[in-house]
Amino acid sequence: MQPETSTTRPTPEASLASPALADPPAHLPAAHIVDFDYLNPDGFDGGDIYAALKPLHNLPDILWSPRHGGHWIVTRSEDVRWVRERHEIFSHSEFGIPRGAMNVMMPPVTVDPPYHARFRAVLNPAFTPKAVRSLENHAREVAGQLIDDLVPRGACEFVSQFARIMPVIVFLKIMGLDSGRRDEFVKWAVGYTSAKEQDAKDSNADLVAQFLAEQLDLREANPGDDLLSRIVAWRKNPRFGHEGEVLGMAIVSFIGGLDTLSNLMSFTMRHLATHPEARRQLIDQPALIPGAVEEFIRRHGLTMTGRLIRQNVTRKGVAMRQDDMLLVIDPLAGIDERAYPDPLTLDFGRANKVYDSFGNAEHKCIGEHLARMQLGLFIEEWLKRIPDFAIDPANPPVTYSGAVIGVTRMGLVWDV
Repeated sequence: MQPETSTTRPTPEASLASPALADPPAHLPAAHIVDFDYLNPDGFDGGDIYAALKPLHNLPDILWSPRHGGHWIVTRSEDVRWVRERHEIFSHSEFGIPRGAMNVMMPPVTVDPPYHARFRAVLNPAFTPKAVRSLENHAREVAGQLIDDLVPRGACEFVSQFARIMPVIVFLKIMGLDSGRRDEFVKWAVGYTSAKEQDAKDSNADLVAQFLAEQLDLREANPGDDLLSRIVAWRKNPRFGHEGEVLGMAIVSFIGGLDTLSNLMSFTMRHLATHPEARRQLIDQPALIPGAVEEFIRRHGLTMTGRLIRQNVTRKGVAMRQDDMLLVIDPLAGIDERAYPDPLTLDFGRANKVYDSFGNAEHKCIGEHLARMQLGLFIEEWLKRIPDFAIDPANPPVTYSGAVIGVTRMGLVWDV
């Protein structure tokens, strides 16, 4: 299949919040049909999103939901990997639910192999282990300063006062963008990934696209060593197809860099705040921090993304049809008891470090090294300065569901 030739994406088959229910496939046994809405799971009240998703593991492995135009669901680690390793069947060209929910092309995310490799080649150099190491001192300095400012207060709202500052400042440095507009940028990115209505999703995408289009033109006129300069140089590549490729690479970098790691840090902090024994373990044995990073990532998968089924396929006796949509639930793949004994427990010495949170196969997350580095040094620097802390009972964690799951707010308190 050839790359797409326009930035514009199809109109969604169903609104993100549409109450209309699709008819189930006639051949499908009733046991495989579940009225599941990934934006608003049954029983979810803003508390623990993972607890709200986990009951899907009590149902058959391959499910079908009538929500959002109708779509299949995979929840088990083995099935998530099976889907991701078969891009010729499960295409990234439709990466949202419902079909058409992503209103712009975002290579390499929405482009299938082998064509996606040309866009990965543009982005990869900014996220190699060597490139990430060059940012470590900067990231540590930012984290340390933020925490030092918080220490004498004895309390903070962690999401807004740390999680959406530290990793965002580091990523804006990679992009070559002004950190003074950080709050505005985060509002756009979170507004896109957490939108419950298609209009809200589209309006935030439009704001991001308009801003980045201007920035790309500025970089073409005055290139630097930042990621946007690398991206806009694609215009001069012999394989350049259309402007949507350049703008799409900028958009996917911008949105991915400003949202996902902030949520991972927030879920990590929620665990540390409620498990003093885990804090003490990492303080007494800092050599465990790299293993802890892997466990926090495994335990806190963040994305629920779509695939377009390109050909009829059967898995575990369930026949899925060409042109159907499928939802991949990473948060459940990481807490699958078949792959990880006692999966809800964080075991910093866990032997199985193969998980699905960064994706698998050709589309594995380009920012995995950056995420590991920042999560590890954040843990180090926080525990050095604030070793004992707890959830503020007046401001408990509030989480949300969507294409990316996350934490809206979370209060912390400690003795000064």
